[in-house]
Amino acid sequence: MKNKIICENCHSENDYFKLSCSNCGSLLRDKTPNIDLFLTIWQLIETPTKAIKRIVFSEHKNYLTFLLLLLVTKFVFSSFFSQSVLIEPVNYQKYLSANFGIGFAIILFLIIVFPLIQKKILKSRNVNTRYKDNLAILVFTQIPIILFLILILPIEFALFGKFWLFSNPSPFIIKETAAYSFLIMEILVLIWSLILFGIGNYIQSKSKIYSIIVTIIFSIILAITFLFIPFLD
Repeated sequence: MKNKIICENCHSENDYFKLSCSNCGSLLRDKTPNIDLFLTIWQLIETPTKAIKRIVFSEHKNYLTFLLLLLVTKFVFSSFFSQSVLIEPVNYQKYLSANFGIGFAIILFLIIVFPLIQKKILKSRNVNTRYKDNLAILVFTQIPIILFLILILPIEFALFGKFWLFSNPSPFIIKETAAYSFLIMEILVLIWSLILFGIGNYIQSKSKIYSIIVTIIFSIILAITFLFIPFLD
């Protein structure tokens, strides 16, 4: 793998994220001080490659912590739903706070560690990346999921109440058509977010094989995490 920028002044190779040439100091690209959240959301829809490049080049990854917390929260809710529907209902009466805390800690650990592993793998293939860039790509490419949390989850709760997450009784018994419609929407949004993550991996590595493999591995780890977080009974 090779992902370098060639300096037009001295023709030396520089890491992809560099603002100025390591050899002669010439500027390699325009300076991007901050992330414009609403512009980024729009560009992820219209021109995702451009949006992800701006995320990488941004000096300050503003909104990163806020979006990370929202993403982890949504993934915890997704784990509640997955286990309640596919395995057994999560106990929300006695251990709701504890189970939320367990899920939050495990998923937060996963999201924080995965970009570090990516950095190590890419470095072993002679591609230098910054940890914060990798983390920002992972989080910002999940914005469709975060928007689903903000815009659609309240509607799900309005229709199904707590039973959407805890399935006792199942939402597919309460309102079958609506439940399947929301489930299909969630799956499509998840696929869209994973595709964006794959694009981000390609921008960092310039390797289609790496991008596909890493995205698939992350998807599998996420699915396993959703299903097997050890919630209290």
